Amino acid sequence: MWQLTKFTEQRLALPVLGSCSSTRRIRAWLPRVLMVAVTVLAAACGSRVASPQSRGTESAGSRAQATASAALTAAQLVQGATGWALTAENLSLTSDAGQTWTTITPPGASAGTIKGVFFTDPQDGWVVSYQPPSTSNATQLQISATSDGGKSWSSSPLGKPDPAFTDSQSLPAYVDFLDAMHGWVVVMLASSANFSTGILFQTSDGGATWSRLSLPVGGPVEFISPTTGWLADGRQGDQLYVTSDGGQAWTAETVAPPAGFTQEQAAYTIPRFTSPADVILAAFSNGTGSAAGFYQANAGATSWQLKATVPAGSPSGDVSPAASLVSPTQWVAITPDGTQIVDVTQNGGSQASISPAGLPSPANTAVSQASFSSTASGWLVADTSQCAGFKTNCTERTALFATTDNGAHWTQLAVP
Repeated sequence: MWQLTKFTEQRLALPVLGSCSSTRRIRAWLPRVLMVAVTVLAAACGSRVASPQSRGTESAGSRAQATASAALTAAQLVQGATGWALTAENLSLTSDAGQTWTTITPPGASAGTIKGVFFTDPQDGWVVSYQPPSTSNATQLQISATSDGGKSWSSSPLGKPDPAFTDSQSLPAYVDFLDAMHGWVVVMLASSANFSTGILFQTSDGGATWSRLSLPVGGPVEFISPTTGWLADGRQGDQLYVTSDGGQAWTAETVAPPAGFTQEQAAYTIPRFTSPADVILAAFSNGTGSAAGFYQANAGATSWQLKATVPAGSPSGDVSPAASLVSPTQWVAITPDGTQIVDVTQNGGSQASISPAGLPSPANTAVSQASFSSTASGWLVADTSQCAGFKTNCTERTALFATTDNGAHWTQLAVP
């Protein structure tokens, strides 16, 4: 069903799965849940190491068959059978589709301090973590880079220590690299429940130096060139901004809604990418109905055209499908409850839908992310909840599922 063309890299950022409002997905970083985004980061496959202050010692590489899943925070199938998973205990890498895992947590960090993970391929990756305050009240952010699949890391400060980072230790960082030189990190800051704020760090020298920029709202970013990119509000998802100067300035944008909906009802999502693509997903709810669609930008991203309409979630819950761009002209959407997978091809000209088997009951399931490394192979992360009584004794867990037949059947993977 999905055909992965000549692209050799996958762009990974740490997304978030949060609670749901009546009209749109509300994303709030929780250490127990994922939002692993394939956030389009393509181009060069060379070594990417942030300002090498210290080349870390060999990561503790415990390689073992996982017999039971730990508390999963995030996961991503990167390329072929290689992927990573972040749990409450470790950041781990697999090269055999989840049969065995190797611990690759950067030295000086712990799984609980990791705010964002990003890999462009099985060798090159970045981790954003925080160092708790010691002699002051200010937390220091750190970015660690590897060019050998997590066997060793180099780490350097990201910005300066800031009390705002201390208040936001449980919030995510979104990482986006366009190529070996151009990268962006959004650090989410604590704010009110109905508004999101963040700081943008930008590098044009491979991470040797970073510039601190302001943002109109906090959320994931996606760049398709060193100058052109967009930003989706990370809390309510109801705001979309575009930049034409690498993140120095941002302009608010909207898309034309489907019939029966208004622009104010939009919830924007930056799909997960395997290569840079000028596509976003917007979901709409008017309280009684919902719709979602893939929108494609013009050359300057100053206007957006609806290219394909796909199923959305319940208007009384999460309406935003989990979206992924397999290529610039082939897109995937998965309904929030995991009951339908839609493959959109020919730049929106054709689509096919299947009902997957092997996923948890849709009544208590929220799909947060899916990533395919080939036509057949993919991972999916789902948050499930279960209550012993009516809204009592409730538990939640995040599980990792894999498919080898284009998403028709799924099995759960054990993560150490």
